[in-house]
Amino acid sequence: MTNIRTLVSDVLEIISDLRGESSTNTDANRIRAVSRANQDFARRKFWKFYLKPDQTTVGSAVNDYTIGSSTYPMRFKGLTEVFVAKTSDTVKTLESMRHTIIDFNTYKNLYNQSNSVQIVYEWFDSANDLWKMHINPAPAATDTITYSFYWEPPEITLASEYVICPNTRIIAYLALAEIYDGEDEGDLADKRRIEAEQLIAEVIGQDNAPAVNQLITMYPIESATTSTGIGTY
Repeated sequence: MTNIRTLVSDVLEIISDLRGESSTNTDANRIRAVSRANQDFARRKFWKFYLKPDQTTVGSAVNDYTIGSSTYPMRFKGLTEVFVAKTSDTVKTLESMRHTIIDFNTYKNLYNQSNSVQIVYEWFDSANDLWKMHINPAPAATDTITYSFYWEPPEITLASEYVICPNTRIIAYLALAEIYDGEDEGDLADKRRIEAEQLIAEVIGQDNAPAVNQLITMYPIESATTSTGIGTY
């Protein structure tokens, strides 16, 4: 067990211990409960430990590109940065490569005004169960696309797989609440669910707060070099 990546079998052990069972129950229904709890926690927030930064792919003269994979599927609204390095550009800066991420309706509006504008929107390919990004202009076959996204855990089916959470008890309590619900033990389910929510709130507070001696400056991105804005804390 590590401080953030934990075997499903270790979570199942906690569940069995809390239920007073003499051995760890690794039945499929228990694993499914842990899987759903893991996905529930992952969707609560854009956690930094679910970020896949600076992924790259090569353009192919089309507009649409898959984001993530079956191992690291992108979560809803998870696309956070897109850059396209064009080989045709004589002068390249990171910001000149950036494509603004917008929704579909805004994309259509801006595209209709100027079909050369650097914009991108995310969309879900339901036929293939994958998130994709539609990039304008279409990257050439020699262009490098760099993007970052937040992923969510796929379904867990084995006790040898892992969950990612700073506090393993969150996953255990959420899973245990669902198990109790299935046994019509509403009071016990509510108790574990409340405990899980309290721990989640604690982790969110830690995630939002600066670490010891960490400097966080609050200002608009556009004026980052001048540090104008609300102030430094």
